[in-house]
Amino acid sequence: MPSKPNDEKKIQEEVPKPKKKPIMLIIAFFLCFIFSVAASSGVTYFLVQSSKEDVLVTEKITEQSAVLSNFEQSLSKQDAKIKAIKEQNDVLKLYLRHSSATALKNILVNQERNIQAFLKVMKSAMGDLAALSPRTTDWNDEYQYQLDLALKGSIEREDLLKLLKTGEPNEKSQ
Repeated sequence: MPSKPNDEKKIQEEVPKPKKKPIMLIIAFFLCFIFSVAASSGVTYFLVQSSKEDVLVTEKITEQSAVLSNFEQSLSKQDAKIKAIKEQNDVLKLYLRHSSATALKNILVNQERNIQAFLKVMKSAMGDLAALSPRTTDWNDEYQYQLDLALKGSIEREDLLKLLKTGEPNEKSQ
């Protein structure tokens, strides 16, 4: 029976040890289970968080839309007011252009210019007359001085009339 111990060894080698394989398999399944639970929990957590953020973002978008619509309404009201003011402004400009105060001012300015032109011609004529007559230099100097004062006064009145505000629009602004 010497062959029996060899056969027993062969049988023992062929039969695996049953305890080690099931324990490793159980540990592998357990680790797989833990991994799948952790992965699904993580995904669920992130999905729940993103849905909460989506609700907040949706609320903010709704709030911003309301603010924007209020702003647009305010702009349209302001545009209507500006348009009405521009129409009134055009009417007032037309009225001021044809107002009697502006016309009177323009008449007075033209009258002062005419007075200045007359005084310049008179001054020149008196100078010519003084040149024709002997011994009239003292007389000419006195009247030339008086004409210079009158001309200066007329120029000052014209400048004051130009500064007078009668409501006409500035020539530069048109």
